[in-house]
Amino acid sequence: MITTTVHDDIRTFAAAVRSHLDDLPVDEVDDLLDGLEADLSDQASEAGEEFTIPDAATYAAELRAAAGLPERGSAVSKKRVPLVQQVKTGSRELHDLVRANPAGAWLLDLFVALRPVWWVLRAVVLYLLIAPVLIFNGNTSDGFLSRALTAANFPGLVVFLGILLLSIQWGRGRWIPGRPLRILRTIVNVLAVAIAPFFLIGLLTSLQTAVWNASSPPFQASTPGLALDGNRIRNIFAYDSDGNPISSVQLFDQEGRPLTTVGMAGSEDWDIFFAGGGGPVPVADTSPGRAPLWNVYPLREVPADKWTWTEIDLSKAVIPAAPFAHVQPLPGTGVGPTTGATPSSQPTEAATP
Repeated sequence: MITTTVHDDIRTFAAAVRSHLDDLPVDEVDDLLDGLEADLSDQASEAGEEFTIPDAATYAAELRAAAGLPERGSAVSKKRVPLVQQVKTGSRELHDLVRANPAGAWLLDLFVALRPVWWVLRAVVLYLLIAPVLIFNGNTSDGFLSRALTAANFPGLVVFLGILLLSIQWGRGRWIPGRPLRILRTIVNVLAVAIAPFFLIGLLTSLQTAVWNASSPPFQASTPGLALDGNRIRNIFAYDSDGNPISSVQLFDQEGRPLTTVGMAGSEDWDIFFAGGGGPVPVADTSPGRAPLWNVYPLREVPADKWTWTEIDLSKAVIPAAPFAHVQPLPGTGVGPTTGATPSSQPTEAATP
């Protein structure tokens, strides 16, 4: 509590000294008071309870004398007040007016207490702004916000810690020995204030997306029909217990639903998916007065060279040859063992998959 009171007294003292120097150009006043609060805070920490704050008017006069400046009210010191100085004077008057109100004083004290938060936020905004350029060589095709947020690597951490240290030192009034750096700090502050809302919105959106993805099951692309390892199956060939091909087999799942690879029951009698690929086009099993059946295997196919983009002649559909003329029979069928599946030598008009 004592430390807080001392720091408040130091800020009040610095404001009073500045008011005694308000007849000077603002850049000269900034040079004279550069680091004043930080130096007094260090002295207060070392002296403890013995620390006393000097008289503001006397201190301002000593600063004038040490810098070779005229006394306050002399003819030499009467100069036209620059616009920047007028703005600062107006700001100080507004500050004093707000602090005169208890609620306003409480709000100002709250903002003062939150200054370290602003130092960190300023560093984060600057890091998000320059990290894509310094770390990712300007490649922001995935959105530099998300890439910068995930830059938990050695270069990214070094850059961020350096920016954070600079922002904290600037907030403490350090590392700004000259006017150019003070101007740079002002520009950085204005830029950070202007850009911070957009970065915060982007950060909240990224966090919301991350939470949503974490709580949602993994997305799997939907493949129409029947697929194996992500590749769509065009046809099915069945073999009996003796290892011989079977034709006209109807397949159903455990719920009694037709097991289809392509097409849909009651839809077109040729499959538009494979027609778009330029290969053989599967054709449903059709009979007069009955809807096309897509679960009768093997499906007939119109070979790739027997149809065009404007016309598919279903009369050209043929049953493609099975991938094997004979496969390994099942145990106990009475058929002698074979050495394995033998590729079919039957001629076919269908193109191979």
